[in-house]
Amino acid sequence: MFIQMLLKEKRIAQLFTLLIFLVMAFVFLVVTYVLQVNEDRIIRSEVEITEYDLVQLEKSTIANKIQRRASDVLFVVDSLYLSGEMLSGFNEIERPWIAFSDRYQIYDQIRYIDSSGQEKIRINYSPDGAYAVGQEGLQNKADRYYFTSALTLRKNDIFISKLDLNVENGQIEDPVKPTIRLATPFFWEGALAGVIVLNYNADDMLAQVRAIADASRGEVYLLNVGGYWLYNSADSQTEWAFMYEGREDESFAHAFPVEWEAITAGGDGVLITENGVFTFAVVMPEAEITGNSENALLFDQEDSYYIISYIPGDTAIGLLFAQNLWTILGRVVTQYLSIYFLMTGIAFVLAAFVAVSRAQKKEIKYFSEFDALTGVYNRRAGYRKLNELKKQSSDRGYQIAICFIDVNGLKEVNDSLGHDTGDELIQSVASVIRDSVRGNDFVSRFGGDEFLIVFDRLEESGAEGIWKRITDKFAKINAEEQRPYRISVSHGVGLFVSNGEVSIDGIIARADEKMYEEKRKIKKGLKVIR
Repeated sequence: MFIQMLLKEKRIAQLFTLLIFLVMAFVFLVVTYVLQVNEDRIIRSEVEITEYDLVQLEKSTIANKIQRRASDVLFVVDSLYLSGEMLSGFNEIERPWIAFSDRYQIYDQIRYIDSSGQEKIRINYSPDGAYAVGQEGLQNKADRYYFTSALTLRKNDIFISKLDLNVENGQIEDPVKPTIRLATPFFWEGALAGVIVLNYNADDMLAQVRAIADASRGEVYLLNVGGYWLYNSADSQTEWAFMYEGREDESFAHAFPVEWEAITAGGDGVLITENGVFTFAVVMPEAEITGNSENALLFDQEDSYYIISYIPGDTAIGLLFAQNLWTILGRVVTQYLSIYFLMTGIAFVLAAFVAVSRAQKKEIKYFSEFDALTGVYNRRAGYRKLNELKKQSSDRGYQIAICFIDVNGLKEVNDSLGHDTGDELIQSVASVIRDSVRGNDFVSRFGGDEFLIVFDRLEESGAEGIWKRITDKFAKINAEEQRPYRISVSHGVGLFVSNGEVSIDGIIARADEKMYEEKRKIKKGLKVIR
């Protein structure tokens, strides 16, 4: 019986499993979502601060490097003044310039060019040390932009070129040499005598840019005003494309046109687009340096650089900046998928407990109301339902027919064939009666071999008609089934009328009397055992 009730609770258990899982999953999902949002916010904030500080440090590094080089070019000029030489020789100045080049190791060339553009001194630096170029190796630089720009300056003013690759005899040097040229006019006895030029090997500056870039969470770029890569931490092959024919489209500006337009609009900041996170700073040497120098620094028209930290949108960190409700939910569900499986198991166990508890309660309720052997109402439940029906009939004015039934020869069957056969007889009687009555009628087992049928809203003749169907079924069983006993039942019908004064017990007693009258007649010559 309990197993049957438990099986009936299967659907309830399934619903409870789903409900418990949904409640637990929803609560867990909300908690993990809130935690994930806060964690993402903290990480985004840390990344923004870190990357912004990084590009600002790169910016300061570049500005400081250029400022120091400006000081160096003035030192070289002063050394020429202090030598006291006539401009015809310069023999004594070569040695201190060679020593200066060897000490710093960052100036590929130190030159004095006279006002006509002819080199008078050129100190070259090589891995083996600095040396002075002979007269046969000196060139005329009258057409070079840095020379013509310096000729227009006042004393101690400095021209600083853009950062590009050094070119000798019309060819880009190989290996490439990133170079910035610093030039200042040289006056002798009040007249313009020539120009001092330092070729600064910017690998010195780019090496420090690279070192700082290692701390970035993404890729770090140094760009010129045209949007070309001077340094690309992710792909060095893209660097210096503007110096080579046919590579005009190989630039950050071409790869990220929307972002480039926003970055060049002015200022430092953070830009988040579908492509990722761009933290940028503009390096304007004239603005960064001249405020800290007594000398006028004049820069080439391409005098701005851009430091950019780029975190691609398809990286783990980049995705944090492009999150929405659904992507975050997807992440937390995926991250804690094993816990959701565990919740399913917990929900199943809890639902099983609920199902077992419900089945136990139903079993207790069942056995408190129904007869365990026959499945019909027991005496107590039958009385309770009969009293409820009596009250309804009194209020609404309809009749109740009560049929009292007694199984004939049960003791004889028990004594002769055993109690199991007697139980079978009782069950057969109850089954036929239960299957024969109407849906609004009910059956109650009143005692060992006594039953009560309550016919709702039925007169006595109608009850007798139903009883006729019941006895016909008994007769069919006796005729067709080879049982070792015959089914024989006596009955009596009592009628309750809403306006009558007879009690329920009185009606049952009247029906019981009729049943005994019938039993006395039936038992004459009755042989229950075949």
